[in-house]
Amino acid sequence: MDRNKPIDLSLTSTNSHSIKVAAGQGSFSIGEIGMDKKKFDVLVEKDVPIYWNTFDPFTTPAGSHWPRFFYYYGNDIGFLEWSKNRAIEEFFWQPSKPVNIDLNTTQIGNFSVRSNKNPIKITLPEENEHHYGLRSLSLLGDIEEIEIVSKNIKPHIRLYPNVKSNKSLSPYQLPVFNDLAEITLLDVAVDPLGQVLDCASLLQFPNLKSLNLTGNISNVNRLAELKKLESLAVRYTPNLENFPPLTTWGGLRSFIGWNIDATAGKKLKAELKLLMKSGRELEYSSVSKLRSMVWFMTEYGIPFANWESKNAKIATKAYKAAVQEIAQAKTVVEVERSIATLITIINQLPNIETVEREDTAVAIQQLIGASSVKIPMETADNWFDEMRDF
Repeated sequence: MDRNKPIDLSLTSTNSHSIKVAAGQGSFSIGEIGMDKKKFDVLVEKDVPIYWNTFDPFTTPAGSHWPRFFYYYGNDIGFLEWSKNRAIEEFFWQPSKPVNIDLNTTQIGNFSVRSNKNPIKITLPEENEHHYGLRSLSLLGDIEEIEIVSKNIKPHIRLYPNVKSNKSLSPYQLPVFNDLAEITLLDVAVDPLGQVLDCASLLQFPNLKSLNLTGNISNVNRLAELKKLESLAVRYTPNLENFPPLTTWGGLRSFIGWNIDATAGKKLKAELKLLMKSGRELEYSSVSKLRSMVWFMTEYGIPFANWESKNAKIATKAYKAAVQEIAQAKTVVEVERSIATLITIINQLPNIETVEREDTAVAIQQLIGASSVKIPMETADNWFDEMRDF
């Protein structure tokens, strides 16, 4: 494949698309007509069949299949039949209508499926017969709309649920996946400052040996009930109060804490040192990047990222100043004053509409959550409504 010349692809009809592949590009992305064409290699109508075998002649300089990775937004399921004879390393898929698929005899090593409010039923293969048999399955978006049917296969499961940005909501509960009860490898990721994940909902997987958690979590003491854990990691987690002692898990061989709550992190760091001195054989383990809530709020949870650039810059600067002030505040009056300053600045910005109003409300909720002064969220909401002009 000559990377210096355009390539004609018979993707939806004969030579329907002409593309130029950059050197080193191992992936290929297919979006739906109407999506941002700058983000995809090609755009096609969502219900048009794809001739997947048009990729058969292409190889990498090393001689392996090209593309190695696919990103596909559309409803054609022909890639499943195609993969029975042509192994695919990674495939991301977001259909736009309800689907029912069977992965038996397919050769997709790492399969990712996102639901955008559409029911999706996935039957996993009965066994890994192929070199590229299913190794990992990632479920993204509205994962409560996804049903998994499995007999005995236990791939590495990765869950990226579409939780809310409002952390004041009740803790998020993972949906129950009865056919995945026997899995041993699980990753779950949520936003660091959004709706918290209730760790109690992880207990549906009692045989876990490896667990990776990213983001805002609660009920961390319930992790002690996962008795078979050998590897545990928590990342970008602002609150680990009541985290079980590392000695809880007799078979623990690896623990990673990275960008986590500084208070609990210091305790975990000391526990890890003692565990190492005890003679237990550990694989790579580390507790590092201990962070305050101020760090999470100013570096990771800023709600204004999608605003017009000038407005975003002004609002972000005001928000960061409010975070610093509120972290030091000792009274309700001081907190209210800082919030009033932020809202006054945003009042003066042009083009503040519904989405921007919601983002500002999230910012106020985050500021209240970071304060050592206990203030009811209802009080903060009243301040917001009284002070804003948008």
